[in-house]
Amino acid sequence: MTATYDASRPVTSDAAEAIAAAVREATEELRDTLHRHGIDATFDDIALLGHSESWDGEGQRWVQVSWDGEGKG
Repeated sequence: MTATYDASRPVTSDAAEAIAAAVREATEELRDTLHRHGIDATFDDIALLGHSESWDGEGQRWVQVSWDGEGKG
């Protein structure tokens, strides 16, 4: 069964440190989610895929990380 897993975090400011922190937190959350689903992916595996950014209807900036892959089952 192919599944897509993702995680997102709000970006608190335009400072590079805030963006990096949001990406790091989302990547850690995604890694933990993958591990709970039996997928052995490291932080570095996920980080190599990069991230995307978007803004919601209220102007909040978000970062997203995603993993398209095989889950258990």
